[in-house]
Amino acid sequence: CHFYRDEGIVFPMKALFFTFFLLLGLPSWADVDQTNSLKPFFTDGCTLFVDGPPGKPELWRHCCVEHDLRYWFGGSEKDLDKTDMKLKSCVNKVAGPVWAEVIYQGVRLGHKSPIKNKTHWSWGWMIERENKALNPFEALYVIDELKRLPMDRKFIDQFILHNFPIIYVQN
Repeated sequence: CHFYRDEGIVFPMKALFFTFFLLLGLPSWADVDQTNSLKPFFTDGCTLFVDGPPGKPELWRHCCVEHDLRYWFGGSEKDLDKTDMKLKSCVNKVAGPVWAEVIYQGVRLGHKSPIKNKTHWSWGWMIERENKALNPFEALYVIDELKRLPMDRKFIDQFILHNFPIIYVQN
């Protein structure tokens, strides 16, 4: 290991290089909107639709809650499409392809509506943000906020793992 001496202080060169390249790779603080934060999360289940058929009135509600959770913090257009497909897949598993297609098409039509409901994509941010991928600082903030929600911890951990697989570390 090589060392750098400056006024009697010894620094390993690897640590200096690591720190230098780490700082180069991070976005500048000017690129991060530190004033934006998330509103409290809420869900009504399947917005403007039933949570299940007669006889099983909450059959696919859990699918809609997960969908609402993802809509809360949003992300890119690609994330939006994946989120809607995940809703369709979830409903298909519990209720079959007909209900899955009805719900999916309803959600997709809602994107085209000139009237937006209060839980549109990325609705949770205090200051409206573009439909782009979350930056690393936003992602870590969202993970922290998700862990604060009064929801089942196992569900939240799985949700985080699915939506933030690269940066999520359980604790």
